[in-house]
Amino acid sequence: MRALFLAAAVLALGACADQQPSANAGCARAASQEVTWSSDAAPDTVTARADGPTCGQAIVTLAVRNAAGDALWAFSSTYYDLTAGGAPPEGAAPVSGDEIDRFLAGWANVTMSTSGELPEWREDAATLTESATTFAYDTPFDREIYEMLRQRNLRTLCFAAAVEATQCLIVDPASNTPALIVTYGP
Repeated sequence: MRALFLAAAVLALGACADQQPSANAGCARAASQEVTWSSDAAPDTVTARADGPTCGQAIVTLAVRNAAGDALWAFSSTYYDLTAGGAPPEGAAPVSGDEIDRFLAGWANVTMSTSGELPEWREDAATLTESATTFAYDTPFDREIYEMLRQRNLRTLCFAAAVEATQCLIVDPASNTPALIVTYGP
């Protein structure tokens, strides 16, 4: 009886194993680069990752870690939302590993600048967007704080947050933690 139970258990486990994806199925890929952002003493690492049953179904994550490996910032979306703006169309061609690798390398290649390069928020403007000439800008800060941070000329790390939107981060000098300073796009 015991042998029969053991045989049935092995067969059941074998049937379950057949339904699981193989080790080669799926999409688990990453690209990284070092940047000088949170500290002059040691570089931070920006890592773009993709993980999903297929590369076209991947959830993509951009993470920034300091030299000690502590997470400073993370942002998640989907491959299609960042490349096409939404869900994949029905019948979309499969996304190859090479395509996702190119995407991740480009996404991890964040733009480094300074807050002084952001647009001025004029005193006569009710919003930052009214002051900007090229894009629509949004900030979580009021005019006084935004202008103080802009004038401090802080290192700014900017990355794609949607097909037509970019988010820029600073390390807040008051709390020494990352903070979103602007989001912009058309």
